Amino acid sequence: QPIHQFLLSLFLLLSIIKGAFYHFSSLRYAMLPYRRASRLINFVIAICVIFFILLFLQRPQLDDIDTRQSGKEEQFDFGRVVSQLKETDAIREEKEAKIERKSGEKEGEKEKEKIVVPAAAPETREGHVYEDDDMGGWENDLRINSKLHMDDVIRGREVVDSVNYLNENFAVLNTDKFGPVESAKTVIVIQVHSRLEYLKYLVSTLSKTRGIEDALLVFSHDINIESIDNLVRNITFARVVQIFYPYNMQLFPNVFPGQDPRDCPEKISKDDAKAKGCQNWEHPDKYGNYRIAKFTQIKHHWWWKMNYVFDGIIDRYGLESAWILLLEEDHYMSPDALHVLNHIIDNRNTLCADCELISLGFYLKSFASYGQNIDRLGVHPWFSSKHNMGMALQKNTWTKIKNCSELFCTWDDYNWDWSLLQISVKCLPQRFKVIFTKAPRVLHVGDCGVHTHRCAVSNAAKAAEDLLTQHSSALFPQSMKVTEVSRRMLKPSKENGGWGDERDRSLCMRNTHPQNRSQPGEIGHKVLDDLFSSSVDFRSKIKPTNATRWS
Repeated sequence: QPIHQFLLSLFLLLSIIKGAFYHFSSLRYAMLPYRRASRLINFVIAICVIFFILLFLQRPQLDDIDTRQSGKEEQFDFGRVVSQLKETDAIREEKEAKIERKSGEKEGEKEKEKIVVPAAAPETREGHVYEDDDMGGWENDLRINSKLHMDDVIRGREVVDSVNYLNENFAVLNTDKFGPVESAKTVIVIQVHSRLEYLKYLVSTLSKTRGIEDALLVFSHDINIESIDNLVRNITFARVVQIFYPYNMQLFPNVFPGQDPRDCPEKISKDDAKAKGCQNWEHPDKYGNYRIAKFTQIKHHWWWKMNYVFDGIIDRYGLESAWILLLEEDHYMSPDALHVLNHIIDNRNTLCADCELISLGFYLKSFASYGQNIDRLGVHPWFSSKHNMGMALQKNTWTKIKNCSELFCTWDDYNWDWSLLQISVKCLPQRFKVIFTKAPRVLHVGDCGVHTHRCAVSNAAKAAEDLLTQHSSALFPQSMKVTEVSRRMLKPSKENGGWGDERDRSLCMRNTHPQNRSQPGEIGHKVLDDLFSSSVDFRSKIKPTNATRWS
């Protein structure tokens, strides 16, 4: 900052002048002008020191930074950097519109044409524009696998039972080529929503990852789109399983846990909500806001997915000793990601015996030192915003987390990772430690997401590809060493809110045991009464989509 530079320069200059006085003889120094000058310099130096202290105290502390609430991302993000370097079409159009308006004003036009920048078009799925009520994916899966009559209006309970049947009777793809599921060395779980273009990049990088043939890929969806379904079904380089979160907004958009029109709007006071008579007026979050279904669904899906994978897949196939690597649809894998993961696992006793979590992704402010950190690891207390990407764990670690399910489900934060941090801090006898790659092998390329719409999908992915190509000769290190160890635990953030509704908390507890079929009167059953008694009309919601084939 300029003020820092000015004060520092002034401080150094005055210190030099002050030092020069000591070279004068004691007689000259004792003269009145020199004594006065010395006092003045001492005064100015003292002022500089005070300003330095005040500036330091006012500087935001790392422990108090909450990037989720402030909206200022401290971590390096490919999408953000690329979007700063290369403007998207929407931004350029907006600037052109502003220039045109100013030009019109200068020419003295009496009737100024109001130029409106069009909203971003819905994401295109290879010529097909995806719509929330498109049930084409469900037609393929439910009609064939659960014998559901898609030509009828179907009760919500029957739809949920059919999705559960689909999950319990999933077909594992490519076992004829790679052997039975029980022989898988690593289970890679990918949480998927609707961003097909990002998922294509992830699948592409997975196909180029050495050792992928020994893995089991589990794609967990909270939406069923035919083009995504076809992309996953046409994977041939590894074993593949698909599971579907049954209480999703695509099937149930207007009844809890979707956005029930009888619910309170997000921004309304509790008194006004009570007067309005909306059904959840008693349960705003700690900031006075009411739930937003599309945000709460992310945490619901993550918790359900994790419990289903460990209870319904890991236990079913006896993979308790396997490591589970967690990815999302907008992640990008390096070719040596599994090589690095296996190296850390094989040498964990010497690298960090008490590290229960491994993170292949790490948020960097700069990738200038990526090459020199290729074979370097760090060991820190696990912190959600730093180590939540490319995270790997085992069954025994998940059991500890699951035993703290009440804290996870009642913590007023719609983010699963910040909720998980509270378990580490408040529920476990010893906080989680993580060993992480200082040169990340899982990169985040999702600059287009829930909160950001003006972006270009290919920009960040191209930047990731260029980075890995630049350092391709240094990948696959033969050995790795821990060069950074920290015991300092960053201060956990306050609750971010969005999770004050008692129904979300009850459903979360129900999702702790996703394979249990609750009966009326049991925990989590009543909260879904409206959903079970609702109807889903597939007849008007099945639309044709273009199939996407992965080769």
